[in-house]
Amino acid sequence: MSQPIQLIINEVLLPTTTHDRYQCYPEELREQIQMISGRIVEEVRGVVQKISYSYDYMGDAKCREVLGALRSRGPKTVAYLPDDGDELVTSTFIVESITNPTLAFFRDGTPKWHNLAFTLREVKPHARHY
Repeated sequence: MSQPIQLIINEVLLPTTTHDRYQCYPEELREQIQMISGRIVEEVRGVVQKISYSYDYMGDAKCREVLGALRSRGPKTVAYLPDDGDELVTSTFIVESITNPTLAFFRDGTPKWHNLAFTLREVKPHARHY
Protein backbone atom coordinates (compact mmCIF):
# COMPACT_ATOMS: atom_id res chain seq x y z
CA MET A 1 0.00 0.00 0.00
CA SER A 2 1.44 3.38 -0.95
CA GLN A 3 1.93 6.26 1.50
CA PRO A 4 -0.58 9.11 1.33
CA ILE A 5 0.74 12.38 -0.10
CA GLN A 6 0.96 15.25 2.39
CA LEU A 7 3.13 17.83 0.70
CA ILE A 8 4.54 18.80 -2.69
CA ILE A 9 6.76 21.89 -3.04
CA ASN A 10 7.56 23.19 -6.55
CA GLU A 11 6.77 19.71 -7.93
CA VAL A 12 9.06 17.99 -5.39
CA LEU A 13 7.17 15.23 -3.56
CA LEU A 14 8.17 15.13 0.10
CA PRO A 15 8.24 11.86 2.03
CA THR A 16 5.17 11.31 4.21
CA THR A 17 6.02 12.11 7.80
CA THR A 18 4.19 10.87 10.90
CA HIS A 19 4.42 11.01 14.70
CA ASP A 20 3.42 14.67 15.08
CA ARG A 21 5.87 15.96 12.45
CA TYR A 22 3.32 17.49 10.06
CA GLN A 23 0.92 20.33 10.84
CA CYS A 24 -1.25 22.39 8.55
CA TYR A 25 -3.60 24.91 10.06
CA PRO A 26 -5.26 28.29 9.40
CA GLU A 27 -3.81 31.30 11.20
CA GLU A 28 -5.49 34.69 11.50
CA LEU A 29 -3.46 37.74 10.54
CA ARG A 30 -4.21 40.33 13.20
CA GLU A 31 -3.07 43.83 13.97
CA GLN A 32 -3.68 45.69 17.20
CA ILE A 33 -4.35 49.40 16.80
CA GLN A 34 -4.46 51.96 19.61
CA MET A 35 -7.17 54.54 19.12
CA ILE A 36 -6.75 58.20 20.13
CA SER A 37 -8.93 57.51 23.16
CA GLY A 38 -6.42 54.87 24.31
CA ARG A 39 -8.74 51.99 23.53
CA ILE A 40 -7.10 49.08 21.68
CA VAL A 41 -8.89 47.35 18.84
CA GLU A 42 -7.81 44.28 16.95
CA GLU A 43 -8.30 44.01 13.22
CA VAL A 44 -8.36 40.61 11.55
CA ARG A 45 -6.89 41.11 8.09
CA GLY A 46 -7.46 37.61 6.81
CA VAL A 47 -6.40 34.01 7.23
CA VAL A 48 -3.36 32.17 5.88
CA GLN A 49 -2.42 28.52 6.03
CA LYS A 50 0.71 27.58 7.97
CA ILE A 51 2.58 24.33 7.43
CA SER A 52 5.18 22.81 9.76
CA TYR A 53 7.06 19.73 8.56
CA SER A 54 10.00 17.75 9.91
CA TYR A 55 11.59 14.50 8.85
CA ASP A 56 13.99 12.36 10.84
CA TYR A 57 16.22 10.44 8.38
CA MET A 58 16.29 11.35 4.69
CA GLY A 59 18.46 9.99 1.92
CA ASP A 60 20.98 12.24 0.19
CA ALA A 61 19.24 12.58 -3.19
CA LYS A 62 15.82 13.39 -1.70
CA CYS A 63 17.33 15.77 0.86
CA ARG A 64 19.13 17.74 -1.87
CA GLU A 65 15.95 17.86 -3.95
CA VAL A 66 13.87 19.16 -1.02
CA LEU A 67 16.49 21.71 0.03
CA GLY A 68 16.72 22.93 -3.57
CA ALA A 69 12.97 23.59 -3.61
CA LEU A 70 13.02 25.29 -0.20
CA ARG A 71 16.08 27.43 -0.89
CA SER A 72 15.00 28.59 -4.34
CA ARG A 73 14.12 32.27 -4.48
CA GLY A 74 10.61 33.55 -4.46
CA PRO A 75 7.26 32.04 -3.57
CA LYS A 76 6.71 28.29 -3.83
CA THR A 77 3.79 26.46 -5.40
CA VAL A 78 2.67 24.02 -2.72
CA ALA A 79 0.12 21.22 -2.74
CA TYR A 80 -0.69 20.37 0.86
CA LEU A 81 -3.00 18.27 3.00
CA PRO A 82 -5.09 20.65 5.17
CA ASP A 83 -6.24 19.74 8.66
CA ASP A 84 -9.88 20.01 7.60
CA GLY A 85 -9.85 17.83 4.48
CA ASP A 86 -8.51 14.68 2.89
CA GLU A 87 -7.57 16.06 -0.54
CA LEU A 88 -4.57 18.17 -1.49
CA VAL A 89 -5.08 21.92 -1.89
CA THR A 90 -2.71 24.08 -3.96
CA SER A 91 -1.60 27.59 -3.06
CA THR A 92 1.45 29.85 -2.99
CA PHE A 93 3.70 29.88 0.09
CA ILE A 94 6.89 31.45 1.37
CA VAL A 95 9.45 29.77 3.60
CA GLU A 96 9.35 31.26 7.10
CA SER A 97 12.09 29.11 8.57
CA ILE A 98 14.35 26.15 7.83
CA THR A 99 16.19 23.96 10.31
CA ASN A 100 19.00 22.64 8.15
CA PRO A 101 19.60 18.90 8.37
CA THR A 102 22.70 17.43 9.96
CA LEU A 103 24.68 14.49 8.65
CA ALA A 104 23.57 11.48 10.68
CA PHE A 105 25.68 8.68 9.16
CA PHE A 106 26.73 7.02 5.92
CA ARG A 107 25.05 3.88 4.58
CA ASP A 108 26.88 2.15 1.74
CA GLY A 109 28.92 5.31 1.22
CA THR A 110 25.80 7.52 0.85
CA PRO A 111 24.98 10.21 3.42
CA LYS A 112 21.79 10.03 5.45
CA TRP A 113 20.56 13.37 6.72
CA HIS A 114 18.84 13.95 10.04
CA ASN A 115 16.26 16.44 11.38
CA LEU A 116 15.23 18.51 8.37
CA ALA A 117 12.44 20.89 9.44
CA PHE A 118 10.72 23.95 8.02
CA THR A 119 7.71 26.22 8.30
CA LEU A 120 5.76 27.62 5.35
CA ARG A 121 3.24 30.47 5.31
CA GLU A 122 0.65 31.10 2.64
CA VAL A 123 1.40 34.31 0.71
CA LYS A 124 -2.07 35.69 0.11
CA PRO A 125 -4.55 35.98 2.98
CA HIS A 126 -8.16 35.06 2.37
CA ALA A 127 -11.38 35.47 4.31
CA ARG A 128 -12.15 32.90 6.93
CA HIS A 129 -15.08 30.64 6.06
CA TYR A 130 -17.26 29.59 8.98
